[in-house]
Amino acid sequence: MLPYSRPIRAAAVCCLAASVVVGCSSTTEPRTASPTSTTTTPASQYDLTGVPGTVLEYEDFGDRSSELANTGATLYRFVYESSSGVDNSPTAVSGVAAVPPGTPPEGGWPIVVFGHGTTGVQADCGPSLYPDLLGYHYAVKDYTELGAVTVLPDYQGLGTGGGTHPYLEPRTSGKNMIDAARAAHSAIPATSARWAAVGLSQGGQAAWAANELAATYGQGLDLVGSLSLSPPTDLTPLISAETNGTLTTPQKGLVPYLLYGAQQVDPAIDPKDHSGSVAQANSELLLSCQGGDTEGKARAIQAMAPDEFAADSAESEQKLLDVIDRYTLPQVRTDVPMFVAYGGKDDVVLPQWTADGIQKACALGDVVVAQPQPDNGHDVGDEAGIEFIADRFAGKPVTSTC
Repeated sequence: MLPYSRPIRAAAVCCLAASVVVGCSSTTEPRTASPTSTTTTPASQYDLTGVPGTVLEYEDFGDRSSELANTGATLYRFVYESSSGVDNSPTAVSGVAAVPPGTPPEGGWPIVVFGHGTTGVQADCGPSLYPDLLGYHYAVKDYTELGAVTVLPDYQGLGTGGGTHPYLEPRTSGKNMIDAARAAHSAIPATSARWAAVGLSQGGQAAWAANELAATYGQGLDLVGSLSLSPPTDLTPLISAETNGTLTTPQKGLVPYLLYGAQQVDPAIDPKDHSGSVAQANSELLLSCQGGDTEGKARAIQAMAPDEFAADSAESEQKLLDVIDRYTLPQVRTDVPMFVAYGGKDDVVLPQWTADGIQKACALGDVVVAQPQPDNGHDVGDEAGIEFIADRFAGKPVTSTC
C-alpha cells in the first residue's frame, strides 16, 4: 500500500497456455471501440451502457513502454465499464492489457488480472498513464511470459478524471478486477473465460474481494484461483492505533489516503476530524501520488505527533470505525482456492491482522494456501504464488493449509 519494491522474481514454472483445451482464432486486435489518446478523460463523459465489462475506448500502448518492449506482447490501454461497490452505479475504469506473442493455445489465452498496490487517490495516479506502469511493468511481464493475457486495472477514480477513488473499499476494487477480466475476454479474440485474480497489498485485498464476488457478480467467467500478497483484511486495528498513538511510520503515510477513501464511501466522514496540524497543513502533499515528492512526505511524517490522527471525538472515531468495519475480509465463503502470502516483519499490514483474516476464511470453509514469510516485510516473495496460479490453470489439486 506504500511505495513498493519488486518482490523476488518469479522462478520459471509451467506455461499457463499449455493447460487450455478448446481452439480459437489467433488475432489479437480488439474487436470493439476506437483509438483514442492517453488522457484523464472525465469519467462522466463516457456513454455508459449499464453492461459491466463493456470496452468504451482503447489505444495502442506498446510504443510508450520501453520496459515492456522486449516482451513481444501486444499492449493496449483501454477504458471499460464497471460498477461502484458503494452504490452499484456504473463507472468507467482504465487499465492496460497485454497479449502474449505467438499463437494462442487451444481454448484461448487464460487471463490474469493483477491488482496494483497503493499509487495514490487522485486521477493522475493510475498506472496506465505511465510508460513503466508506475513500476508494475514487472507484473505484466511475468504473467505474459507465463502465457496469459495480463490486465492491470487502475481502479475506479484512478487514470480517468472526474471520478472518486474509494481507497481500500474492497467491493469496488473487486468489481473492477472482475470487469477487467470481462472486458479482456469480450474485446480480445482468442481469450478464455478462465481467469485468475492476483494482487499486492491494496491489490491483494482486491483479488480476495474478487474471489468472494465471483459466484455472484462474476458470473459468466471462470475464476480458477486468487493470489493475495500482503492483503489488508481488517483495518479497524489501524483506527485504534490512530487513537492510542501507536501507528508505525509507514502507516502514518497510509492514513491520509484511508481517510480520503472513507469520505468517498460516507460523506459524513471529515478527514479534518482525524488530522492534526501537520497533517492538515500538508494535506495536498500527503494525498499526492506515490513517487512524487517522497522527501517532502517523509519530512511531514517525521514532524507528526504520535497522536496526529487521533479522532477529535468519540463520535468521529465511531463513524470512521463503522465505515472501515465494512471493508473487513472475509465477508462470505468462497468456492475458489486462494493463496495468501504475508511478511512476518510487515509494518504496514501487521502480520497478525492477515493471520486473523486467514483463520476466519478457514472457519468459513474456504480453501486457503497460507504462506507466512517470517523474514520479509510488506514486500513478499511471489514465486510460490505464481506457481499456485499456474497450477490452477493446469487443473492440479490444491492442498489447503487450513
